[in-house]
Amino acid sequence: MLKQLTEALCRHLLGTTLPINPAATAPSEAAGFQASSIGDSASPKVSLFLSHAKADGTTPARRIRDYIYSQTQLAAFYDENDIPFGSAFSRVLESSLRSSQTAALIAVRSARYASRPWCRRELSLFRRPRRESNEGELPERWRLQPMLVVDALEPGARTVGIPEMGNATLIRWSDDAPDLEEQIVTTVLRDALLAAFHSSLGRSLASAPDSVILNWLPDPTTLLHIPVVRDASIEATVVYPGRGLSGLELDTLAEYFPQVTFRSFDQAKP
Repeated sequence: MLKQLTEALCRHLLGTTLPINPAATAPSEAAGFQASSIGDSASPKVSLFLSHAKADGTTPARRIRDYIYSQTQLAAFYDENDIPFGSAFSRVLESSLRSSQTAALIAVRSARYASRPWCRRELSLFRRPRRESNEGELPERWRLQPMLVVDALEPGARTVGIPEMGNATLIRWSDDAPDLEEQIVTTVLRDALLAAFHSSLGRSLASAPDSVILNWLPDPTTLLHIPVVRDASIEATVVYPGRGLSGLELDTLAEYFPQVTFRSFDQAKP
């Protein structure tokens, strides 16, 4: 019941989120999707994007996809099933990654994942924050959907780190672990639910015009996509979910963005 309730709440919150700024999104996403109630059967299914390197095998990604369609009311984007033959490969991928229906991305990290150009492009597109408020509207509000990394490296296998993975949740894959697919899907779905909640909560904060309100914990890779944060000549305040980052994390961010003040949602409350 907890899993089903999480799905329903996630679908509702994602459907009632304010439309994304049309100037910063693809045409297919500008319209957004809205559900009038939790039980609105007309609203599209929440979708999870599965990113994997087929050169290392497809077992984890296929098992997660099969679980999604057999045990949940979610949808999954899986390239073998969802990219029509003869279609523009890059256009279909980008449309799905930037769609408001895509709640989260599951990246199956195998040995050759970091070396596959399309895998890196999927991460780069998905981890690009999107502005929720209209151009010129202050304070700026930005949204980022969550990502979960499934570590499918074989024992002794070598690979390199990927900066786009940032501080994403990581779960170790094992072919023999029971109910692992359920753990992966439930974890990423709860992260998506939390991200939608933080977007809604951020809109209720009374912040100064120079504030940038996020729905995720800031990290250098994602912050560099936000112009007002990237501009060293502008003093700004970044407001993020939670009760506050650790001192080490704040020191690291201060080195990258010395002109920016970082405050948690709790610290921003009047």
